[in-house]
Amino acid sequence: MAAIASPELREAVRRQLDAAGLPALDQIGPTSADASLPIFLALLTGKLWQPGRTLRVVFLDGAPVAHAKVRRYAEEWTNYANLRFEFLIAPSPDAEIRITLRPGGSWSYIGTDGLAIPAGEPTMQLGWVNEWTSDDQVARVVIHEFGHALGCIHEHQNPSGSVPWDREAVYAAYAGAPNLWSREMVDRNIFQTYDRDLLRSSAFDRASVMLYPVPNELTIGDYEVGWNSALSETDRRFISEIYPGRDGTDAGAAGSTVGRSLVVGAGWLAAEIGQANAVQEFALAVAEAGPYIIETRGDTDTVMQLFAEGNGGAPLAEHDDISSANRNARVSAELDAGSYRVRVHCYGQTTGAFDIRARRTL
Repeated sequence: MAAIASPELREAVRRQLDAAGLPALDQIGPTSADASLPIFLALLTGKLWQPGRTLRVVFLDGAPVAHAKVRRYAEEWTNYANLRFEFLIAPSPDAEIRITLRPGGSWSYIGTDGLAIPAGEPTMQLGWVNEWTSDDQVARVVIHEFGHALGCIHEHQNPSGSVPWDREAVYAAYAGAPNLWSREMVDRNIFQTYDRDLLRSSAFDRASVMLYPVPNELTIGDYEVGWNSALSETDRRFISEIYPGRDGTDAGAAGSTVGRSLVVGAGWLAAEIGQANAVQEFALAVAEAGPYIIETRGDTDTVMQLFAEGNGGAPLAEHDDISSANRNARVSAELDAGSYRVRVHCYGQTTGAFDIRARRTL
């Protein structure tokens, strides 16, 4: 049986969630009452678009002034992701992203799931956006929902997350208006995290635009998160890795020194050294202290160095296996939570492709 929330708790939660006219967490689909729907920076790998693709966007209703506001903030993602939004004026029932501004909630289908929705029906609702909505409020809603459209899930459902929820307080708060959620729906929308095998994810990011407010009243201890209305540094870096090549070249192309993200537990990441003496650097975020292994595989003779971000001088660890049996580099180290850089180059004047990964050991 769900606990009964006091009027004071309900009002405190309502103030947090209604701060910008947004009455509740959004949903992956158009009805929060349908418990059979799956829930929506982490991304579901099976729902990503092809990098370089143009996604057509059409408004099914709403005022032109509101349309312009949506476009302005939606395109924040394309500053970093190798995707393009083409906002159509004429009706196009088969556009990949179809937006309704009818009053109500805000939600979006996740990534390519929108392709399964019948032509002419919305794949996104921005019910809290109109011609009078402030820019800050529009930014909060639009950037977040377009993140879903690119394949992002809610950050609080990132398996690397660590929100210290007061579960009974959360059940009680969301049982009331405007949500009226059952305990099962709270489990699915708040507490459920995704299987790591289905995701590409970074360390939990409290600044992510994909994380909605966490009121202090719903957590254990002094923990809360306010409204995030802009892409965080991790959001920008991670989406550029997932959709590489925004500058017209692959982010791992020959001679690149772009700081791509090396995500712990995400599997092998393809890279290449195409010029003699070129270096590839990878950003590595460690969420919790422990033993880690960073390693390469392939036929290319690689050399690896590991540095603590912001600290100059000698590397924390380095490795170059020059034996004829194994040309791959492998660093094993006890790391504290924090940010690191992994530098890879080829032995001598050689070049070539390789894969690299980071994982935590037991």
